[in-house]
Amino acid sequence: MPVTRYYGRRRISPFLGVVQVIELEEARAISVDGRRWQLQLFSQEALAEQVWGNIGPREVRRRWFVYGSCESADAIERVPVNPLVGDPSQHPALPGLLDALALRPELPFTLQDAYEAWLCDAARVPLALIDTALPDEDRTQAGGADWRSLPAMAEGFHSVSTYPAEHGLIPGQALEQLVNRAGMSGRPQWFARTPDADSAALPELPWRANWPVAAQQALFDDYTAFMAPYLLTLPYLTRELRDRLEVLAVEQYSVLDAIYPLIPAVVDMERMEIARVKARLARE
Repeated sequence: MPVTRYYGRRRISPFLGVVQVIELEEARAISVDGRRWQLQLFSQEALAEQVWGNIGPREVRRRWFVYGSCESADAIERVPVNPLVGDPSQHPALPGLLDALALRPELPFTLQDAYEAWLCDAARVPLALIDTALPDEDRTQAGGADWRSLPAMAEGFHSVSTYPAEHGLIPGQALEQLVNRAGMSGRPQWFARTPDADSAALPELPWRANWPVAAQQALFDDYTAFMAPYLLTLPYLTRELRDRLEVLAVEQYSVLDAIYPLIPAVVDMERMEIARVKARLARE
């Protein structure tokens, strides 16, 4: 009987909430909104790595490929796949994955990436979360030393802070410059978010909340407001912080409604439902 794992993990650098994972040995389903799932299978045959112009040596190994996507196990939208993988509908792990998807527990799944790599300053004070790991994943290195604030093509983030203009940067770039410069004298450090002193030193937000200069603080306050819907997917927030984030998140009702199945707790259900009604009306 194949072992099935159901878990959540954070989408990091840039932070974009949590992702839900249904995992078997050679198949997995992933969802970033709790509604639509991408189905991935591990190839039965070793495949050569694609390289530019087919020039040079290519690593040959078994690889993950996308089988399709769905909202339910009985309505899969297939995608074209490399013919070298054979007929993916005959993949031996596919039936087990579809059963696991149909029998999935209530969302959101328990967050399992308890190990956190933080970019720290010289005093080992955490500045920003740059990577996470499950207990059985390698933690010898952090996944990239620089912190990213937003996806490369993201639009819509603005700030009243004077800091970006003072440095000739757009707000997203200013955030990254501020954090990454502060971390130049330190290095990434791994921590465990568990009920102990180590965890108590970690910020609730995936970045430092308090900054020494007013313009820097204003920039991060605006960024926190912009990211509020995604921050609500974190299960370890205090009630006070969750309440403040809900007030901010309802201003972005479309984003809030899109990821609502992944929010583990609600302080004020009435205001959240009002925001979701606004989102539905906006779609009509």
